[in-house]
Amino acid sequence: MLGSRSCSRTRVDSTVARADVVAADVVARAVRPPAEKHAPPRGALGPEALRGLAWMAVAQVLFSVMTVAARLAARSAAWTTIGAGRALFGALVALAFALPAGRSLRPTRWGLSWARSLLGTCAMIATFVSLGSHAIAVSDAVVLFSTSPLLIALLSPWVLGERPERSLWAILVVAFVGVALVAGPHFASDAGPAIVALLAAVSSALAMMFLRKLRHAPPGVEPESSESIAFHFALVGFVVLATLNLVEYRTPTTIDAAWVVVAGVSGGLAQLAMTRAYALAEAARLGAVSYLGTVIAFAAAVVFLGERPAADRLLGATLVVGSGVALALTTARAASRSRGADKP
Repeated sequence: MLGSRSCSRTRVDSTVARADVVAADVVARAVRPPAEKHAPPRGALGPEALRGLAWMAVAQVLFSVMTVAARLAARSAAWTTIGAGRALFGALVALAFALPAGRSLRPTRWGLSWARSLLGTCAMIATFVSLGSHAIAVSDAVVLFSTSPLLIALLSPWVLGERPERSLWAILVVAFVGVALVAGPHFASDAGPAIVALLAAVSSALAMMFLRKLRHAPPGVEPESSESIAFHFALVGFVVLATLNLVEYRTPTTIDAAWVVVAGVSGGLAQLAMTRAYALAEAARLGAVSYLGTVIAFAAAVVFLGERPAADRLLGATLVVGSGVALALTTARAASRSRGADKP
């Protein structure tokens, strides 16, 4: 009888212990933060980051279409006409996306919006001066344009207060050797177009840094919508370029006028896609994907425009693009390490 009672008490104690373990597990699961349940492994890309990378890839393909279309339009159209068309259609594209969604097109931080729009307009002017000039090959121009992310890394300590990686300086040396190989022959004959292309890269780098400030608002301040940023930039660019077009205008042929439209629509869609990309993913992760556009535009210039870059230009392009990708990957790894160090 005593043994039976002892056995029964042991079974009860065991059952209670198991119940306690199950209850503790249930409570632990209930109080665990939802983000922890579905958090991607360290270093993996979440759904938002993947969408950001996809938007950047779309933007680069569209920018490549704009580049080739602009050079084809420049056979008879003035560069100011191409640029004004790009800005006008960019504004219309932003409107077409914003109005059905009920998004505001009014900037909330006017100072940053004006800085981004004016610098972007300077970049647009320099870009279309280069693409409208037959003194520089499109393949050379796009390589010089692609130094923009490298310039962002160079200028970010002063503009954004970001500390660069130690490897930045070695990467920049390699990149600027590539720039010398691409731009050097132009400086030997006609330096103007190459200088303008580099000015486009500098202006674009500064504009992108202000875009980053716009998309990352301080606590309590709603960030600008992609459509608002794109619309304000396109509107400012159109006013400036349409004014310049009063002086430079020449009537394009029908086919070249169609290429102006293609350049404008593809550029407007590309701008919107790129702004969306910066809203979804870190700039460090987007850097490598941004060089997809350089490769596509370079290849398109060879295939569709019949350009034949010399061996030194190919080497220079490889050095610039390779340096840009290396910088992007290095920055992304550093950002990942920083996030890991911040976790308890």
